[in-house]
Amino acid sequence: MSKAYNEMSYVEVAAIYNDINNIPLDAAEALGNATAELIGKGARIMDFGGGAGRISVPIAAHTDMIAMDIEHHMLKASKKLAEDRNISARQAVGTVLQTPFATNTFDAVITTNVLHQIEFWRDALREAARVLKPEGLFIIGRDVLDEESNASALRSQSRMFTVDIAPEMQPTDAAGPSLFQEIQKLGGQMTRPVVACTWIEKVSIAEILDRMENGVHNETWSLKKEQIAALMAKVRPWAESHFDDIHTVEDVKWEFHLYPIAGIGK
Repeated sequence: MSKAYNEMSYVEVAAIYNDINNIPLDAAEALGNATAELIGKGARIMDFGGGAGRISVPIAAHTDMIAMDIEHHMLKASKKLAEDRNISARQAVGTVLQTPFATNTFDAVITTNVLHQIEFWRDALREAARVLKPEGLFIIGRDVLDEESNASALRSQSRMFTVDIAPEMQPTDAAGPSLFQEIQKLGGQMTRPVVACTWIEKVSIAEILDRMENGVHNETWSLKKEQIAALMAKVRPWAESHFDDIHTVEDVKWEFHLYPIAGIGK
C-alpha cells in the first residue's frame, strides 16, 4: 500500500467501519442476491480486501465466500457481522499482493474501495487474475452517491480540501482510467454494469459535518486529528456559505454498482 494508507489506523476504526459505511439490511440482501445471480448461487468467490464485511457478508448468504484482508481487526468485525446476521462466512488473513490461495481457485473475485489505496495496484490485479479460474469474473464494486445531491457537492469539495491539506492522501491512478486500461491489457472485457441495490439516507449537511469533525465519516476516519481540524476549518465555512440551510434534511440516494469483467483469469 501507499505510505499514507499504511499509516491509517484500521485497528481503531474496525469496530465502527460498517456503521460509517452502512448499507441498510434490505439493500444488503439485494446486493447478495444480485451478486449470486451474476456469478451463480454457491459459486466460490473471494472478497479481495474484504474489510469489515459490509460487502462480503451479504454475498456469503448465497455463495461460497472467503473474505480476505490484511488487517485482523477488520476481519474480526466481518466475523461479528456474519454472526449477527446468522450467515456462514469465512475470513482469511492475506495481502492483495500475495494471497494465500492456489492458482485457478475462484469463480469470482470482488473488490471494493481497495485498488486506489495500493501503490502497486497493477501487481494486485495480476494476483487477482492468478487466483481466478479461466472463466472466472473479476468484479469491481462501487458505492455511487447521487451526484445531484448536496451531500455529493460537500464530498467533492471536502476531497479537494483534503488533498490540499494532506497531499499524501491523493488516491493512486487506479482511481482513474488507468485501472481499466490495465484490465484491458490483461485481456479483461467488461460486461454491462449491474445496479445491485439502492437505498435512501436521510441526512442534513450539518449532520455530515458533525460526523466528519468527529472522525466517524468516510471522508475523515482515515485522517489524523490535526488534519481533520484543518479540513473542518475550511469545509465548514464553505458549506455554510454554499448551502441555503445546512440543517435541512435531504433524501440522499445511494446505489451499489457491480462492474463484471471477464477474461483476466485466462
